[in-house]
Amino acid sequence: MSYSNMSEIIRALKNNMASQVAWLKSCQILSPGSSADGAIGRYPDQGWVMPYFANFAAMALLEDVNAHLLVERYLNWYLANLEDDGTIKDYHYDEDLNAKKASPDSEDAYAGSYLSLVATYHERTRKTNWVRKNLPALKKVANCIVNLTDRDGLTFALAKYRVKYLMDNCEVYRGLADFAGLLDYLGDREASFFDARAKAVATGIEKSLWDARKTCYYPSKTSWWLRPGVNLKKFYPDATCQLFPALYGLIEPGSDRGTNLYELFNSNHPDWLTIKPPDYPWVILGYCASLHGDYKRAYEKLRYVREEYIATKSGNWFCAEAAFFVLTCARLLQRSGEWLFAGN
Repeated sequence: MSYSNMSEIIRALKNNMASQVAWLKSCQILSPGSSADGAIGRYPDQGWVMPYFANFAAMALLEDVNAHLLVERYLNWYLANLEDDGTIKDYHYDEDLNAKKASPDSEDAYAGSYLSLVATYHERTRKTNWVRKNLPALKKVANCIVNLTDRDGLTFALAKYRVKYLMDNCEVYRGLADFAGLLDYLGDREASFFDARAKAVATGIEKSLWDARKTCYYPSKTSWWLRPGVNLKKFYPDATCQLFPALYGLIEPGSDRGTNLYELFNSNHPDWLTIKPPDYPWVILGYCASLHGDYKRAYEKLRYVREEYIATKSGNWFCAEAAFFVLTCARLLQRSGEWLFAGN
């Protein structure tokens, strides 16, 4: 590959990343004084807010130093709308920003992904005063995870839906571990408690959801002992969930297990690169590929969704997909020396 071609790829990644950051900004409700201020919707000019997806959108906005205050407004919105038990509902705002609540898709993953966002926000901004000011509310979010935890260490998706998903628990592990690290930085005595909770989730995943015989993970556990079988030909959740332990740091992507699971996923679903509308594009898989050092597939995923979803303005392009587009662009740019310039 010539240097001119490599430079063109770098330029395209930067431009496409900036374009999607701008698109994500347009999804945010900015109305000072309103209870809706800071919320990030699934789409621009729509009031449908799913905090789980919004957490990813805010994480992507942290890639733009000029958007850090926007992320803080989102963080404030989330905390201002907590339920008494530390969970949060989905919100639907009308044109006058009047809100209706709806049941969330999950409670454990919403909280876990929010805690990781908070930790990353602090890492990027070092706004320790914001964290200290909101520490009681942040611990409330963390304790809602604790309250959803079963005796095997795994969390239920919802207090009223007693299923323990691998995907959710990976996000919960990461969130608790990140929050424990943040508390340790602050010198807070509860750091060790939440670190122990994170380790309990990791132990629960290994003991309850790893199938050593088939060398893959069960996608869920529906009771104290019952685990549905794994059908790796089933794209979601059976196959896709195999990538989440590496995605959230439970195993190393380059470890034997991480590598085997990634290869297993690709062998069963080689067409993930070219998922077409009306299906969701699953850009998170491109980000997973980049973590495994598979930069070529990660780049091809971005190129494909740019043509098939972004350029065509597909309705299945929403804030979480845009978020992982941005995060994958950022990682490819950060690691350009490992894939674009290697050997040149």
